[in-house]
Amino acid sequence: MVELSIESNYSNNVSSTEEIKVGHALAHIVAAASIVEEIEGELPEVNDTVRKYADDWIMEMAPIDYYPGLAEMLGCRIKKKLTQVFDEISEEELATTLDDVIELKRALDNGEIIYNYADIEVRVERLLRALGVEINDFASVLDTPDFYLKLRRLLAILVVAIGISSVRTKWIAESQ
Repeated sequence: MVELSIESNYSNNVSSTEEIKVGHALAHIVAAASIVEEIEGELPEVNDTVRKYADDWIMEMAPIDYYPGLAEMLGCRIKKKLTQVFDEISEEELATTLDDVIELKRALDNGEIIYNYADIEVRVERLLRALGVEINDFASVLDTPDFYLKLRRLLAILVVAIGISSVRTKWIAESQ
């Protein structure tokens, strides 16, 4: 049995004043899981661990501005599991993107003025593309004169995509 845990992997390397961010934790788990999948194939314990950390990240992003039909729109477009994105993006890029969107979401929730959105927008698009999703397919969802609503919807697309891609085979079976 393979066991993946941030606590067991990092407890000796992290001082009590350091904290592993949720996005980095998820990225590390996903990277480790992708290696296990390559060596041993899919294992229920590994899938469950990825889902747990993905759920933790999703909880950091909640609540989202869900757009009706978004899960269905994404479900038919996502081509890869979350563990299969590393041929297009690095573990560090995944970690940075996941943590930066949490910060962006918090800033939006607090009514702060957003300055660095373009970089985050590009990284979100890269992550979505790595999952097989073309952002242009969501032009109707993102087409709004309200800049903050557009960002919230982009984040909703990412959150739902992460959720689906972390349970890829299970989600497809349940949605049919």
